[in-house]
Amino acid sequence: MSAIKKNVSLSLVICAYLLFNLRFTPESLAVTVKSTLVQILMTAPFVVGLTILVVSFMQRSTGARLPWDRIVRIYCTLGIIIGFFYALNEYWLRAQ
Repeated sequence: MSAIKKNVSLSLVICAYLLFNLRFTPESLAVTVKSTLVQILMTAPFVVGLTILVVSFMQRSTGARLPWDRIVRIYCTLGIIIGFFYALNEYWLRAQ
């Protein structure tokens, strides 16, 4: 039961990551997919870099390797935060 709960919560975190990086455009689905992929690819280097820093700090402080699902959760959490602030910036610039 614990494995199912972990997999469901990991899936929900990944869905939240995709939702926060979704760039909906009412014109068409293709434009929405393209804009979302551009958003993910633009923020991915920053998220990967921060994930490496956080994971290395956590591994150094605990002395043990983190499991892969924990690393994915950290990546998605940082991606949600960065995607949120990037979207705020993008919408702020559009409003001006």
